[in-house]
Amino acid sequence: MPKKNTTILSLAIVCFTLIVALALVRNDLCEVEYRNGTALFKAVLAYEVRD
Repeated sequence: MPKKNTTILSLAIVCFTLIVALALVRNDLCEVEYRNGTALFKAVLAYEVRD
């Protein structure tokens, strides 16, 4: 297998592993919070379902 394909496959495996690990630990994958003392950073993924 060429080196480029191996790199892409490795990256895909790492991303998939991270998503599965987050799904096992967190209830909601669309919201991430980070607290640092008095500061709160929150990232929310908003999406709309089309009919």
